[in-house]
Amino acid sequence: MIAFAGFAPAHGEEQPEAIAEIIAEAAQVCRAQGGKADTAAILHGDDLNGDGSSDWMADFARLKCEGAANPACNDNGCMLHLYFWDGDTSWDLVFEDFVKSYKFSTSGTTRTMHVTTSGIPCNKPAEERCSYNYHLEKDAVVPVQ
Repeated sequence: MIAFAGFAPAHGEEQPEAIAEIIAEAAQVCRAQGGKADTAAILHGDDLNGDGSSDWMADFARLKCEGAANPACNDNGCMLHLYFWDGDTSWDLVFEDFVKSYKFSTSGTTRTMHVTTSGIPCNKPAEERCSYNYHLEKDAVVPVQ
């Protein structure tokens, strides 16, 4: 079980079962490569989309794999997942991609995620960068045109 200091989901449930399985799989791959896995920092709970409900972010760049490479990262970045509460019984995976970096900003009631990836998604050499912005809506992550 992964502990999250200072955060308890408002829905009386633990993290999404699917993400717990993915985190466990990443830890297993780390161990299979001869590493010592520490997954405690991967998952973070917050109201990401501003709807008043708890959501989850899984930042696999935070997987510590002492003695081996992080299996959730490659030359294109590290896997990032966002899960939004569906308002009823579960969380929905609304974003999944390899990212180099990300940050959030808020303007009025609109929350935006700013993502930097390798150059590949925007038809550039891998060593270059692409930048994308996404509005975090109630039930979706929507690209900003």
